[in-house]
Amino acid sequence: MKRTMKYLSACAVAVAMTGFGLMSCSKDDALPAIDGYNNSDEVGSANLVAHWTFDTNNNEVISNTAPSATFGTVGSTTGQIGSALNLTKGALVFPSIEKINTANALNNFTVSLWVNVKGNKGTANEGFTAFFGLVPTTATDVWPDLVAAAETGQYKPTSDTLKLKNLLNTHPVGGGNSLQDNVAQKNGDKGAFFKGAGRWAHYVLTWNASTHQFKIYADAVSVGGYDDRGTTAELIMAVPIKAVFGSLASKDIGFASAPDQQSWNPWATASIDDVRVFNTVLADKDITALFNLGTAGR
Repeated sequence: MKRTMKYLSACAVAVAMTGFGLMSCSKDDALPAIDGYNNSDEVGSANLVAHWTFDTNNNEVISNTAPSATFGTVGSTTGQIGSALNLTKGALVFPSIEKINTANALNNFTVSLWVNVKGNKGTANEGFTAFFGLVPTTATDVWPDLVAAAETGQYKPTSDTLKLKNLLNTHPVGGGNSLQDNVAQKNGDKGAFFKGAGRWAHYVLTWNASTHQFKIYADAVSVGGYDDRGTTAELIMAVPIKAVFGSLASKDIGFASAPDQQSWNPWATASIDDVRVFNTVLADKDITALFNLGTAGR
């Protein structure tokens, strides 16, 4: 006789053992744990400082901050976990959010997001797609203090290569700035080209000020060709900061001292889901957990 094994969560076991019929378990609690977690919300929760789920609306959920402006076509679609933001040459700008609005809020950081890139791959002069960034209100250049993006114009629209690109711009005490980047490509014995376009892909960037490593993870694999950023130290942000989806800094989205929107950086055509900002460097095992949990839709 075929035997079926039923998995019980800790919550379900507690209900069974105590007999407390009024006690309830969430849907995720009723499923087997993945990498020791029931859902993505349990990963790095003590260091989570901003989170966009895009399930009910476009608000940042910890502070319940709504976007202050939208540009182009901004909609919703089925995401990797629930619903997702859908941009068709569109962008969102948020007012300053307290937990990510101090110079030292993200000295070390992890940003995790799911992206599904479509539309402008292979389009001449439209080669850079910004997914998520933190932009100083006083920006005089296109570059935010932190951005998760991709070089999207270098491959045919049907190509499955997605050239992810990180950038940070730190403003050390005493003046000046240090612009650092990394890209998902082969560089000697480091890096890899990522086959992640045209589908939901998990993109994580981490900055470790002690080791000066600026890493890119694609579907939980480290793919950056230029992780080592020399002697660059903590990320010191030029505040106030605004969170932006779908664009670099420009006059066109309200940053008065920034340049006009650049033709090589049109507002994004992409879907974006479950954006998480942590004020620490997550361990590799936790980045893997976010990927595996998200793949399971939780």
